[in-house]
Amino acid sequence: MTRVRGSIKKIAPNNYQIRIGYTENGKRREYKRNNYATKRDADIALANAQVTLGKGRAIDASRQTLGVFLEGWLDIYAKSRGVKPSTLVKTREHLHAYIVPRLGARSMRELKPQLIARFTSDLLEGGRLNPKQDGSRELSNKTVRNILGTLSVALTQAVEWGLLPENPCSRIDLPRKTRPELVTLSGEQVAQFLQVAHEHRDPMLAVWLLVFTTGMRRGELAGLRWQDIDLVAGTATVTQTRQVLGGEVITGTPKTRAGSRTVTLDSWTIDELARAKDAQEQAARILGYWSSELVATDLDGRTVHPDALLKRFRRALRAAGLPEIRLHDGRHTYVAYALENGVSVHIVAARVGHSSASFTYDTYAKSIPAADRNASSIVENALAKLIDNERVLRTRTGREVREKDAKSRELHEQENSLRPYNPINIGLHGHDEQDLWGGRGVSNPEPNPPEPNE
Repeated sequence: MTRVRGSIKKIAPNNYQIRIGYTENGKRREYKRNNYATKRDADIALANAQVTLGKGRAIDASRQTLGVFLEGWLDIYAKSRGVKPSTLVKTREHLHAYIVPRLGARSMRELKPQLIARFTSDLLEGGRLNPKQDGSRELSNKTVRNILGTLSVALTQAVEWGLLPENPCSRIDLPRKTRPELVTLSGEQVAQFLQVAHEHRDPMLAVWLLVFTTGMRRGELAGLRWQDIDLVAGTATVTQTRQVLGGEVITGTPKTRAGSRTVTLDSWTIDELARAKDAQEQAARILGYWSSELVATDLDGRTVHPDALLKRFRRALRAAGLPEIRLHDGRHTYVAYALENGVSVHIVAARVGHSSASFTYDTYAKSIPAADRNASSIVENALAKLIDNERVLRTRTGREVREKDAKSRELHEQENSLRPYNPINIGLHGHDEQDLWGGRGVSNPEPNPPEPNE
């Protein structure tokens, strides 16, 4: 394959065309693409195509459809190492539910930024499979970003395989990242919930305590094993998760590397975990078997489904007369309450498994001012104490200085009223020797005492 010079031509307003002539397997071919909105876009596309030719790869996109390509790509992707089961399930869902139904019949050569941009708009406006209660089929920005991410990964591979000169997803604007309003309970509501659960002897009380004292995710709670609990050291280690993906429960590793963590437990949580373990061991003796290793297990030996865990949580909220929030909102509650009460954002991030403290700060920024006020009050109280101490010290010192000044003045007045003793001045003024030496004494002996009489 030999690369030759390409050209750019403006064929209509906001429509530029690139053309490259080249030889492949002894045959003369031409690569031609239209619909570049600006001259700069056309320059970039031409340069990318020339680089592709220079590497000896096919420049003309395959005539196969995107659906056929994605089927082959998914098979290879599924067999590659390092792909988490949960990621693979999500990838299949994105391809089969959203991408292939809308773009699968398109040939690879038709994939251009304009087409991907239109696909993005369609998803945002009506991509939802099951309508909301109000009839809306809009997809959230986050979901659309994730779908486009899957498509981009696949098309990046198509570029590497020489099926596309460039990834059309790289030149579109992704939907803006949005942060939904956090739903949390107050400290008083959490206390009310736990008190009612304790009074009703809720078998899941230990799990609810883990929610509100460690901020574990639902999948982490559902996957927590007894071997991950150290009741003596008072710690819990997150090593696996159980999530519902594609209608099945998938056991996998935590969401991120930071998600694998060990957290310290409070005494109440430790006590309730010990009670739950004792109850399970007693049930195992009665039943004669016990196949579950999970903390979230009923006394009949069956593990609690992650979805059932959410239903039980909401049932417990109703019993306490509280709003029916999600389990993930319980996680939000823990983080917000910890930050509001002055726990360092770095400590909170580590306990809940966030990849960085900056993410924790950005997500829970509204909780930071309360912690900031607490920190300000702590410093204010400390400074006030120091100022009070300094004021007492100054008062005491001032009193001592005044007393010292008074004594100095008193001594000064006495010195002025008494004639100071100065033997040199006395000698110079011609006083006799008796006056000079004064009375006899050990402190004032004669310079030359007389010889004693023999």
